[in-house]
Amino acid sequence: MTPTQGPRPGQGTRSGKNSYTEGTPGLERRDQVLTLMRENGIEPYSNSTNGYYWFADCPTHTGSVVRISTGTSCDFACLVLGQEKCAPDDLIRAYGLDTLLPTELSVLDKLRAALIDSAGLEGIEPPRPLIAGLLQLDSIAWLQGKPGCGKSFIALDIGGCVGTGNVWQGFRVTQGEVLYVAAEGVSGVLQRVRAWESSMGEEMKGVKFLPMAVQSTNGAEWSAFVALAEEMKPALVVLDTQARITVGQEENSARDMGVFVDHVEQVRKATGACVLVVHHEGRAGEHMRGSTAIEGAATSIIRAAKEDDLITMSCVKQKDAADFEDFDLRLIPTDSSAILALTGPSTSDSLGKILGERWLSLWWQSFESEPVAVSTLIRTVNVTEPTFHRRKFSLIKAGMVVREGTGNQTKYRLSRDPTP
Repeated sequence: MTPTQGPRPGQGTRSGKNSYTEGTPGLERRDQVLTLMRENGIEPYSNSTNGYYWFADCPTHTGSVVRISTGTSCDFACLVLGQEKCAPDDLIRAYGLDTLLPTELSVLDKLRAALIDSAGLEGIEPPRPLIAGLLQLDSIAWLQGKPGCGKSFIALDIGGCVGTGNVWQGFRVTQGEVLYVAAEGVSGVLQRVRAWESSMGEEMKGVKFLPMAVQSTNGAEWSAFVALAEEMKPALVVLDTQARITVGQEENSARDMGVFVDHVEQVRKATGACVLVVHHEGRAGEHMRGSTAIEGAATSIIRAAKEDDLITMSCVKQKDAADFEDFDLRLIPTDSSAILALTGPSTSDSLGKILGERWLSLWWQSFESEPVAVSTLIRTVNVTEPTFHRRKFSLIKAGMVVREGTGNQTKYRLSRDPTP
């Protein structure tokens, strides 16, 4: 073929009707067709004129020209005197390329392919815990409570333990990176982090803070946030708080909250993390503010209720696990902030009762003063993990137990025979 400039005289450069009809291949399909045409010796007689490649007669219509767009559109048409004559799929078949192109499944075919039977269910990965019995990886969860009940202290404490691999208030943790969106401002975050580090005796590693209120209603901003989260691949994403990242949305609107849930789901799908949203309760009642669309979408909902310095943690919803029993945390003031501690016996009478528990004597019989990991104790001396962590504060305070190491390397040892 002899190259010429532009379309043939009389053919025109535009079709008489919109060529973006149903069945028009997308950009990937267009590029596949263009590549196959060239691989089969079908070369354009005009390269990239007016944003199109131009080819001579299509096999079906003598005197026609074929144009394929070079830009971001997926225009693919056979023209005779400026009028479309072949639908894209007909044109592909006319060139004999239909059998060479990768097969595109219809929506129905994709649904058929996704069907599984009872045996196929075995291939679905079961829920994986982030905090055993409380939160799961690859889930969306809410931490609810009234204003001033300590929600941010709790979320930060959870984040610090996930990042460092420390047990969180008696519950086993899967260690991983944490992305913490401090949308309520960062004025108090520094003091809270330093108080946490002082109490734990180590740096809060593995936690990245984003000190801005990323708006879920801003498409470009939220897409960038999802991309950032996908890049980090954290185990936990904390959104603190929902109100600050949904400015302009109506909390009581099922539609608006459905859109917000979809935005949260975008983060979950991109990361496989537990996305924990901190949200307020109304002044009256024990429910989260706003539409029940949130409750329906959540995998887990945890409630924090504060009375004086005591915070009771309770289960509102566990979709894929058993409800956990209520437990209490104490908010302990420090010089510049506060820390959380699991409540446990602290009087001498209570300590005497602890020393009489059989698991302590078994611990001494098995290991004496040797440092031992909590997981080893659980297997060996028949004590549950929550029970151990509830008791350890009194035992450490009494000098009976000594903590050694940090994070995943933390071990405990008895300083002496605990037998009364």
